[in-house]
Amino acid sequence: MEFGYSMESHARGVGAAEHHDAFREFFQQVQICEDGGMDFVWISEHHFNPERSFGSASMVVAGAVAARTERIKIGTAIVVLPTHNPLHVAEETAVLDHLSNGRFELGVGRSGGVGAYRGFNMDYSESQPRFAECLEVVKRALSNERFSYEGEFYKYEDVVMAPRPITRPHPKIRWAVNSSATFAMAGQLGLPVFCGVLQLKTAELAELLASYDEAKEKAGFNTPRDAHLRIPIYVSDTMDDALTAPEEGFSRRYTSASQILVRMVASGQANYLDERAERIDALGNLDWEAIHTTEKAIVGTPDVVIDKIKEIGDALQLSGMVLEFNAGERLPEDKINRSLELFCEKVAPAFA
Repeated sequence: MEFGYSMESHARGVGAAEHHDAFREFFQQVQICEDGGMDFVWISEHHFNPERSFGSASMVVAGAVAARTERIKIGTAIVVLPTHNPLHVAEETAVLDHLSNGRFELGVGRSGGVGAYRGFNMDYSESQPRFAECLEVVKRALSNERFSYEGEFYKYEDVVMAPRPITRPHPKIRWAVNSSATFAMAGQLGLPVFCGVLQLKTAELAELLASYDEAKEKAGFNTPRDAHLRIPIYVSDTMDDALTAPEEGFSRRYTSASQILVRMVASGQANYLDERAERIDALGNLDWEAIHTTEKAIVGTPDVVIDKIKEIGDALQLSGMVLEFNAGERLPEDKINRSLELFCEKVAPAFA
Protein backbone atom coordinates (compact mmCIF):
# COMPACT_ATOMS: atom_id res chain seq x y z
CA MET A 1 0.00 0.00 0.00
CA GLU A 2 1.20 3.50 -0.87
CA PHE A 3 0.89 6.37 1.59
CA GLY A 4 0.72 10.06 0.78
CA TYR A 5 0.52 13.28 2.75
CA SER A 6 -2.46 15.43 1.77
CA MET A 7 -0.98 18.95 1.70
CA GLU A 8 -3.95 21.26 2.22
CA SER A 9 -1.85 24.47 2.18
CA HIS A 10 -3.43 25.60 5.44
CA ALA A 11 -2.55 29.03 6.80
CA ARG A 12 -2.65 30.34 10.36
CA GLY A 13 -4.00 33.67 9.16
CA VAL A 14 -5.25 35.33 5.98
CA GLY A 15 -2.54 37.93 5.42
CA ALA A 16 0.47 37.81 3.12
CA ALA A 17 2.89 37.36 6.04
CA GLU A 18 0.95 34.37 7.37
CA HIS A 19 0.81 32.83 3.90
CA HIS A 20 4.54 33.34 3.44
CA ASP A 21 5.25 31.56 6.73
CA ALA A 22 2.82 28.81 5.76
CA PHE A 23 4.90 28.10 2.66
CA ARG A 24 7.91 27.65 4.95
CA GLU A 25 5.95 25.19 7.07
CA PHE A 26 4.66 23.44 3.94
CA PHE A 27 8.12 22.77 2.54
CA GLN A 28 9.50 21.70 5.91
CA GLN A 29 6.81 19.01 5.99
CA VAL A 30 7.57 18.06 2.38
CA GLN A 31 11.16 17.47 3.52
CA ILE A 32 10.00 15.29 6.43
CA CYS A 33 8.04 13.21 3.90
CA GLU A 34 10.97 13.02 1.49
CA ASP A 35 13.46 12.00 4.21
CA GLY A 36 11.03 9.71 6.02
CA GLY A 37 10.11 7.53 3.05
CA MET A 38 6.53 8.70 2.44
CA ASP A 39 5.44 7.56 -1.02
CA PHE A 40 3.52 10.66 -2.14
CA VAL A 41 2.93 14.32 -1.51
CA TRP A 42 -0.60 15.16 -2.67
CA ILE A 43 -1.16 18.88 -3.29
CA SER A 44 -4.64 20.29 -2.88
CA GLU A 45 -6.35 23.06 -4.81
CA HIS A 46 -8.74 25.53 -3.19
CA HIS A 47 -10.06 28.86 -4.39
CA PHE A 48 -11.49 31.92 -2.60
CA ASN A 49 -11.42 30.30 0.85
CA PRO A 50 -8.33 31.62 2.68
CA GLU A 51 -9.67 30.52 6.08
CA ARG A 52 -9.15 26.94 4.94
CA SER A 53 -6.35 27.13 2.39
CA PHE A 54 -4.27 29.41 0.20
CA GLY A 55 -3.57 26.54 -2.22
CA SER A 56 -4.85 28.12 -5.42
CA ALA A 57 -2.02 27.01 -7.73
CA SER A 58 -1.39 23.30 -7.23
CA MET A 59 0.58 22.81 -10.45
CA VAL A 60 2.96 25.66 -9.60
CA VAL A 61 3.54 24.21 -6.14
CA ALA A 62 4.05 20.74 -7.66
CA GLY A 63 6.90 22.17 -9.73
CA ALA A 64 8.52 23.64 -6.62
CA VAL A 65 8.20 20.30 -4.80
CA ALA A 66 9.75 18.51 -7.78
CA ALA A 67 12.72 20.88 -7.69
CA ARG A 68 13.30 20.36 -3.95
CA THR A 69 12.99 16.58 -3.86
CA GLU A 70 14.52 13.58 -5.60
CA ARG A 71 12.57 10.50 -4.47
CA ILE A 72 8.99 11.20 -3.40
CA LYS A 73 6.16 11.07 -5.92
CA ILE A 74 4.11 14.22 -6.43
CA GLY A 75 0.42 14.39 -7.19
CA THR A 76 -2.48 16.81 -7.32
CA ALA A 77 -5.45 16.03 -5.12
CA ILE A 78 -7.07 17.52 -6.94
CA VAL A 79 -6.96 19.85 -9.95
CA VAL A 80 -10.54 21.18 -10.23
CA LEU A 81 -10.60 20.40 -13.91
CA PRO A 82 -13.69 22.30 -15.13
CA THR A 83 -12.26 25.61 -13.84
CA HIS A 84 -9.12 25.25 -16.00
CA ASN A 85 -8.34 25.32 -19.69
CA PRO A 86 -7.72 21.60 -20.27
CA LEU A 87 -4.96 22.21 -22.80
CA HIS A 88 -3.04 24.23 -20.21
CA VAL A 89 -3.47 21.36 -17.75
CA ALA A 90 -2.09 18.90 -20.30
CA GLU A 91 0.91 21.12 -21.06
CA GLU A 92 1.67 21.65 -17.37
CA THR A 93 1.34 17.91 -16.72
CA ALA A 94 3.87 17.15 -19.45
CA VAL A 95 6.29 19.75 -18.07
CA LEU A 96 5.92 18.38 -14.55
CA ASP A 97 6.54 14.87 -15.87
CA HIS A 98 9.94 16.07 -17.08
CA LEU A 99 10.79 18.22 -14.05
CA SER A 100 10.01 15.36 -11.67
CA ASN A 101 11.68 12.66 -13.79
CA GLY A 102 8.41 10.78 -14.06
CA ARG A 103 7.30 11.24 -10.43
CA PHE A 104 4.15 13.26 -11.19
CA GLU A 105 0.56 11.96 -11.08
CA LEU A 106 -2.40 14.10 -12.16
CA GLY A 107 -5.33 13.89 -9.78
CA VAL A 108 -8.51 15.49 -11.14
CA GLY A 109 -12.09 16.06 -10.07
CA ARG A 110 -15.00 18.50 -10.06
CA SER A 111 -14.96 19.50 -6.36
CA GLY A 112 -18.03 20.10 -4.26
CA GLY A 113 -17.17 23.74 -3.66
CA VAL A 114 -19.91 25.73 -5.41
CA GLY A 115 -18.14 28.92 -4.29
CA ALA A 116 -15.12 28.21 -6.47
CA TYR A 117 -17.31 28.06 -9.56
CA ARG A 118 -19.11 31.27 -8.61
CA GLY A 119 -15.77 32.99 -8.13
CA PHE A 120 -14.79 32.01 -11.67
CA ASN A 121 -18.25 33.09 -12.92
CA MET A 122 -19.10 29.52 -13.91
CA ASP A 123 -22.33 27.57 -13.53
CA TYR A 124 -21.77 24.59 -11.24
CA SER A 125 -24.55 22.68 -12.98
CA GLU A 126 -22.25 22.52 -16.01
CA SER A 127 -19.40 21.03 -14.00
CA GLN A 128 -20.09 17.41 -14.96
CA PRO A 129 -20.23 17.84 -18.77
CA ARG A 130 -17.32 20.29 -18.59
CA PHE A 131 -15.33 17.77 -16.58
CA ALA A 132 -15.99 15.02 -19.14
CA GLU A 133 -14.80 17.23 -21.99
CA CYS A 134 -11.78 18.50 -20.06
CA LEU A 135 -10.71 14.98 -19.21
CA GLU A 136 -11.00 13.86 -22.82
CA VAL A 137 -8.95 16.86 -24.03
CA VAL A 138 -6.23 16.23 -21.43
CA LYS A 139 -5.97 12.56 -22.37
CA ARG A 140 -5.84 13.29 -26.11
CA ALA A 141 -3.28 16.06 -25.72
CA LEU A 142 -0.97 13.93 -23.57
CA SER A 143 -1.29 10.89 -25.84
CA ASN A 144 -0.79 12.57 -29.21
CA GLU A 145 1.65 15.05 -30.69
CA ARG A 146 -1.19 16.59 -32.70
CA PHE A 147 -4.91 16.40 -32.01
CA SER A 148 -8.25 18.02 -32.75
CA TYR A 149 -11.38 18.12 -30.63
CA GLU A 150 -14.83 19.66 -30.87
CA GLY A 151 -17.32 19.52 -28.02
CA GLU A 152 -19.97 21.64 -26.36
CA PHE A 153 -17.49 23.76 -24.38
CA TYR A 154 -14.08 23.30 -26.02
CA LYS A 155 -12.82 23.25 -29.59
CA TYR A 156 -9.25 22.70 -30.79
CA GLU A 157 -8.07 22.20 -34.35
CA ASP A 158 -4.77 20.50 -35.22
CA VAL A 159 -3.08 21.54 -31.97
CA VAL A 160 0.61 20.67 -31.55
CA MET A 161 1.38 19.47 -28.04
CA ALA A 162 4.84 20.25 -26.60
CA PRO A 163 6.67 19.05 -24.69
CA ARG A 164 5.72 15.42 -25.01
CA PRO A 165 5.60 13.62 -21.65
CA ILE A 166 8.47 11.28 -20.87
CA THR A 167 6.05 8.80 -19.23
CA ARG A 168 4.21 6.75 -21.85
CA PRO A 169 1.49 6.88 -22.84
CA HIS A 170 1.17 9.69 -20.28
CA PRO A 171 1.44 10.29 -16.52
CA LYS A 172 -1.20 8.49 -14.50
CA ILE A 173 -4.53 10.32 -14.23
CA ARG A 174 -6.54 9.63 -11.07
CA TRP A 175 -10.20 10.68 -10.70
CA ALA A 176 -11.71 11.79 -7.35
CA VAL A 177 -15.11 10.05 -7.23
CA ASN A 178 -17.89 10.47 -4.71
CA SER A 179 -21.31 9.70 -6.19
CA SER A 180 -22.46 6.26 -7.27
CA ALA A 181 -22.54 7.35 -10.91
CA THR A 182 -18.96 8.64 -10.97
CA PHE A 183 -17.55 5.39 -9.54
CA ALA A 184 -19.06 3.58 -12.52
CA MET A 185 -17.87 6.27 -14.97
CA ALA A 186 -14.30 6.01 -13.73
CA GLY A 187 -14.47 2.24 -14.08
CA GLN A 188 -15.71 2.52 -17.66
CA LEU A 189 -12.66 4.65 -18.48
CA GLY A 190 -10.29 2.36 -16.60
CA LEU A 191 -9.00 5.22 -14.46
CA PRO A 192 -7.59 4.81 -10.94
CA VAL A 193 -9.61 6.67 -8.30
CA PHE A 194 -9.57 8.66 -5.12
CA CYS A 195 -12.42 8.05 -2.69
CA GLY A 196 -13.04 9.34 0.81
CA VAL A 197 -14.69 8.78 4.17
CA LEU A 198 -16.08 12.29 4.63
CA GLN A 199 -19.48 11.45 3.17
CA LEU A 200 -19.39 7.67 2.97
CA LYS A 201 -19.04 4.74 5.37
CA THR A 202 -16.72 1.81 4.73
CA ALA A 203 -19.61 -0.49 3.85
CA GLU A 204 -20.93 2.05 1.33
CA LEU A 205 -17.48 2.53 -0.16
CA ALA A 206 -17.05 -1.23 -0.50
CA GLU A 207 -20.22 -1.45 -2.57
CA LEU A 208 -19.26 1.53 -4.72
CA LEU A 209 -15.78 0.16 -5.34
CA ALA A 210 -17.31 -3.16 -6.32
CA SER A 211 -19.44 -1.31 -8.89
CA TYR A 212 -16.29 0.44 -10.09
CA ASP A 213 -14.55 -2.92 -10.53
CA GLU A 214 -17.54 -4.32 -12.41
CA ALA A 215 -17.70 -1.35 -14.78
CA LYS A 216 -13.94 -1.54 -15.35
CA GLU A 217 -14.08 -5.24 -16.16
CA LYS A 218 -17.02 -4.81 -18.54
CA ALA A 219 -15.05 -2.12 -20.37
CA GLY A 220 -12.18 -4.56 -20.88
CA PHE A 221 -9.78 -3.28 -18.23
CA ASN A 222 -8.44 -6.28 -16.34
CA THR A 223 -5.96 -4.48 -14.09
CA PRO A 224 -6.02 -4.74 -10.28
CA ARG A 225 -8.06 -2.20 -8.31
CA ASP A 226 -6.17 1.10 -7.95
CA ALA A 227 -8.05 3.10 -5.30
CA HIS A 228 -6.57 5.56 -2.83
CA LEU A 229 -8.63 6.48 0.23
CA ARG A 230 -8.50 10.00 1.65
CA ILE A 231 -8.80 10.02 5.44
CA PRO A 232 -7.86 12.20 8.46
CA ILE A 233 -5.03 10.80 10.58
CA TYR A 234 -3.14 11.71 13.72
CA VAL A 235 -0.32 9.64 15.21
CA SER A 236 0.90 10.38 18.73
CA ASP A 237 3.24 9.07 21.39
CA THR A 238 0.31 8.71 23.80
CA MET A 239 -3.37 7.82 23.49
CA ASP A 240 -4.34 10.75 25.71
CA ASP A 241 -2.85 13.19 23.22
CA ALA A 242 -4.22 11.25 20.25
CA LEU A 243 -7.76 11.56 21.59
CA THR A 244 -7.55 15.26 22.46
CA ALA A 245 -5.18 17.14 20.13
CA PRO A 246 -7.03 16.53 16.83
CA GLU A 247 -10.58 16.82 18.22
CA GLU A 248 -11.21 20.46 17.28
CA GLY A 249 -9.78 20.24 13.80
CA PHE A 250 -11.16 16.85 12.80
CA SER A 251 -14.64 17.77 14.11
CA ARG A 252 -14.42 21.02 12.15
CA ARG A 253 -13.51 19.05 9.01
CA TYR A 254 -16.78 17.13 9.16
CA THR A 255 -18.84 20.20 10.02
CA SER A 256 -17.34 21.97 7.01
CA ALA A 257 -18.10 18.98 4.78
CA SER A 258 -21.73 19.11 5.91
CA GLN A 259 -21.92 22.85 5.19
CA ILE A 260 -20.48 22.35 1.70
CA LEU A 261 -23.21 19.80 0.97
CA VAL A 262 -25.88 22.15 2.32
CA ARG A 263 -24.69 24.96 0.04
CA MET A 264 -24.47 22.59 -2.91
CA VAL A 265 -28.00 21.28 -2.45
CA ALA A 266 -29.36 24.78 -1.75
CA SER A 267 -27.84 26.04 -5.00
CA GLY A 268 -29.89 23.55 -6.98
CA GLN A 269 -26.97 23.29 -9.41
CA ALA A 270 -25.39 20.05 -8.20
CA ASN A 271 -25.76 16.65 -9.82
CA TYR A 272 -27.32 13.81 -7.82
CA LEU A 273 -29.10 16.20 -5.42
CA ASP A 274 -31.09 13.46 -3.67
CA GLU A 275 -28.00 11.39 -2.99
CA ARG A 276 -26.11 14.37 -1.59
CA ALA A 277 -29.07 15.55 0.51
CA GLU A 278 -29.25 12.16 2.21
CA ARG A 279 -25.67 12.59 3.44
CA ILE A 280 -26.26 15.93 5.19
CA ASP A 281 -28.04 14.51 8.23
CA ALA A 282 -25.44 11.78 8.72
CA LEU A 283 -22.62 14.33 8.69
CA GLY A 284 -24.48 16.76 10.93
CA ASN A 285 -24.96 14.10 13.62
CA LEU A 286 -21.28 13.18 13.92
CA ASP A 287 -19.58 13.99 17.21
CA TRP A 288 -15.94 13.41 18.13
CA GLU A 289 -16.67 9.99 19.60
CA ALA A 290 -18.35 8.90 16.37
CA ILE A 291 -15.43 10.21 14.33
CA HIS A 292 -12.44 8.68 16.10
CA THR A 293 -14.05 5.31 16.93
CA THR A 294 -15.12 4.61 13.35
CA GLU A 295 -13.58 4.73 9.88
CA LYS A 296 -14.05 8.51 9.79
CA ALA A 297 -10.52 9.08 11.14
CA ILE A 298 -7.42 7.19 12.21
CA VAL A 299 -6.01 8.37 15.54
CA GLY A 300 -3.80 6.74 18.13
CA THR A 301 -0.32 5.53 18.95
CA PRO A 302 1.58 3.80 16.14
CA ASP A 303 0.34 0.31 17.04
CA VAL A 304 -3.29 1.46 17.15
CA VAL A 305 -2.89 3.30 13.85
CA ILE A 306 -1.33 0.26 12.17
CA ASP A 307 -4.24 -1.93 13.22
CA LYS A 308 -6.85 0.53 11.96
CA ILE A 309 -5.09 1.03 8.62
CA LYS A 310 -4.99 -2.75 8.16
CA GLU A 311 -8.68 -3.03 9.02
CA ILE A 312 -9.77 -0.32 6.58
CA GLY A 313 -7.30 -1.34 3.89
CA ASP A 314 -8.40 -4.96 3.98
CA ALA A 315 -12.10 -4.04 3.94
CA LEU A 316 -11.70 -1.84 0.87
CA GLN A 317 -8.81 -3.59 -0.92
CA LEU A 318 -6.99 -0.30 -1.25
CA SER A 319 -3.83 0.43 -3.18
CA GLY A 320 -3.08 3.52 -1.12
CA MET A 321 -4.15 6.17 1.37
CA VAL A 322 -4.11 9.96 1.10
CA LEU A 323 -3.57 11.04 4.69
CA GLU A 324 -4.90 14.33 6.07
CA PHE A 325 -2.46 15.05 8.89
CA ASN A 326 -4.07 18.42 9.64
CA ALA A 327 -7.72 17.86 8.79
CA GLY A 328 -9.68 20.91 9.84
CA GLU A 329 -6.57 23.12 9.97
CA ARG A 330 -6.33 23.39 13.76
CA LEU A 331 -3.21 21.42 14.76
CA PRO A 332 -0.04 23.37 15.60
CA GLU A 333 3.05 22.86 13.48
CA ASP A 334 4.96 20.82 16.05
CA LYS A 335 2.05 18.37 16.44
CA ILE A 336 1.77 17.86 12.68
CA ASN A 337 5.51 17.31 12.33
CA ARG A 338 5.63 14.80 15.16
CA SER A 339 2.66 12.93 13.73
CA LEU A 340 4.39 12.78 10.34
CA GLU A 341 7.64 11.57 11.88
CA LEU A 342 5.93 8.83 13.89
CA PHE A 343 4.05 7.67 10.82
CA CYS A 344 7.20 7.46 8.71
CA GLU A 345 9.31 5.84 11.44
CA LYS A 346 6.86 3.42 13.05
CA VAL A 347 3.71 3.00 10.96
CA ALA A 348 4.74 2.89 7.29
CA PRO A 349 7.39 0.15 7.81
CA ALA A 350 4.61 -2.22 8.88
CA PHE A 351 3.27 -2.09 5.31
CA ALA A 352 6.57 -2.24 3.43
